[in-house]
Amino acid sequence: MAERCDVAIVGAGPGASIAAYILAKGGLEVIMFERGDYPGSKAMFGGVLYTTVLSKYFPDFPGANCVERHIIEKRFSMLSESNELALSFKFLDFEPPYYNHSFTALRAIFDRYLAKKAEEAGAVLVTQTVVDEVIASEGRVVGVRARREGGEVLANVVIAADGANSLIAQSAGLRGELPLSVILGVKEVVSLPREVIEDRFSLEGDEGAAYEYLGGGAVRGAMGAGFLYTNRDTISVGYGIPLGALKALGIQPDELLNEFKMHPVVRRLLRGTTPEEYSAHLIPEMTPHDLPHFVGDGIVVIGGAAGLVNANPLFHEGTNMAMASGVMAAETILQAHKAGNFSAKALEPYASRLRESFAWQDYDRYQGLTRMAETHPQFFNKYPYEFIKLARKLFSVAPTDDGMQVPKRALELAVADHVLAELGLMSFGLDLLDAAKAAMF
Repeated sequence: MAERCDVAIVGAGPGASIAAYILAKGGLEVIMFERGDYPGSKAMFGGVLYTTVLSKYFPDFPGANCVERHIIEKRFSMLSESNELALSFKFLDFEPPYYNHSFTALRAIFDRYLAKKAEEAGAVLVTQTVVDEVIASEGRVVGVRARREGGEVLANVVIAADGANSLIAQSAGLRGELPLSVILGVKEVVSLPREVIEDRFSLEGDEGAAYEYLGGGAVRGAMGAGFLYTNRDTISVGYGIPLGALKALGIQPDELLNEFKMHPVVRRLLRGTTPEEYSAHLIPEMTPHDLPHFVGDGIVVIGGAAGLVNANPLFHEGTNMAMASGVMAAETILQAHKAGNFSAKALEPYASRLRESFAWQDYDRYQGLTRMAETHPQFFNKYPYEFIKLARKLFSVAPTDDGMQVPKRALELAVADHVLAELGLMSFGLDLLDAAKAAMF
């Protein structure tokens, strides 16, 4: 006979665990399935965790060793074959314990911390178990089918929290095939003594840095970005690139990562490191048309499975959006439980709240910018290289034949000539106008 519970959650990431915690605290019987040996063992993200939602439920998390360093520096760079043009922000006046709610983290540690909180509240965690599909009866989802003996689990509600390629949402008929706009994230964690990291990145104590490398030499001019984040005694280094762009480059993911690591600018930051861990993961960058339905009869979809990600390289957010969706889903299910009604109509308030939240608003706002970027590849394969050439011309210190120095006016004119010849005032201006419109509307 199949096992029964109130809520079956497929996935044990941050959104799933915080939902399980709230549901279990509310008195519901919750089973949470994790395909890996432990939560986070098969998960990855770039590395910055935003913690406004987390701190509401677990205000003592900074002292629980579940995060690495709080971010004091955000640096945005463009790379050519050998040079870098960068803009850096340092914020030293945010107060502890949450600073700017921005921490580096490792999923293998953080996900276990949050899943443990759910277990302590009463949720049951089942690891090493793959769940392939939902069980449906009379047009509604009534449970899940797992790859294990006695693997059928019946539930009033199923939460699909199994990531970008959500088999659960697909088996429930809530989404179609993944589009090629989905991003492949590739990351390597490399170790380096803590004091060396702090010296190399000008950090003190638990301060951390987040470096983003936009297009250009980081990803062979494709639409994408490299990244480098400091942890306590490791560094997370990697990139994100749409599957379609990677396919067009015709290069293996690990080769592209090695190229990025060996870039003359990046390799100086990674000197003396030891590889510890390599991972790759799909990031759900999707158009609104490709997103799944967020609710069905007996099912809700949260986090990456719902396509909740802000892939804009200025922000790179996802885990905070997943936790927010987990909170809203859990609170909606608690209300549905009181009413004894688990229909799509009863669960619809989750979708309504989600669309009113920062998670949807940020997703929706930056979708336009992403779509603009897809049709303006020059922002990745031309402008980074040209901007660096312009900076190099302007800041060159060149001797004249008489042993003096080229005057700055001559350098400025050389820059102006390069802009006219290589960028074109009209085309560059129109591109900037398109970017501004995409960012504002």
